[in-house]
Amino acid sequence: MIEHMDPKELKLILEIAKNGNTTQRNLSKRTNLSLGLVNLILKRLVKRGYIKSRELDAKKAEYILTPKGFAEKAKKSYAYIFKTIDMVKNIREEIKKIILKEYKLGARDFVVLGEGSLTDLVRLAFSENRFDNMQYRFLKRPEWIEKEELVLITDEQIKKVNGNRVINLAEKLADVYWGVEQGG
Repeated sequence: MIEHMDPKELKLILEIAKNGNTTQRNLSKRTNLSLGLVNLILKRLVKRGYIKSRELDAKKAEYILTPKGFAEKAKKSYAYIFKTIDMVKNIREEIKKIILKEYKLGARDFVVLGEGSLTDLVRLAFSENRFDNMQYRFLKRPEWIEKEELVLITDEQIKKVNGNRVINLAEKLADVYWGVEQGG
């Protein structure tokens, strides 16, 4: 029989891997799980052989990952890394589609407004989309926009840019990701 570990169990295993010499109350706080649920999950993990437990005193216990627990942690971490990489690739592809759609509608001058991880993905998407007469630049502040350009906002703090057409990429990507937008 194949055992499946739920996300709450994995959360506890990850915390125990960081520091197993703790109280259930501390595990509860660090994982945002109720104390009762932490107790229940710990008992389940001990029974299934993922962790061992020993009482240090009346209030404190030591939780130790078993080889089976380490293996599960490694397997889940590995899967998480590849799921994240796939998600980043999908987001970059969606950004490329947005740029291409706007280019086909006549946009030639783009400003990417903001900074951070989303801006980095937009930078990659632009470097992979080379079209005639397309220009783009990256700015951190809306007041630095000098001419009429399509503004791609990548910073949630920036809400409006006067006088220019604006696409809030985070909102647009959320619409696409959650299936709100139909077609393209």
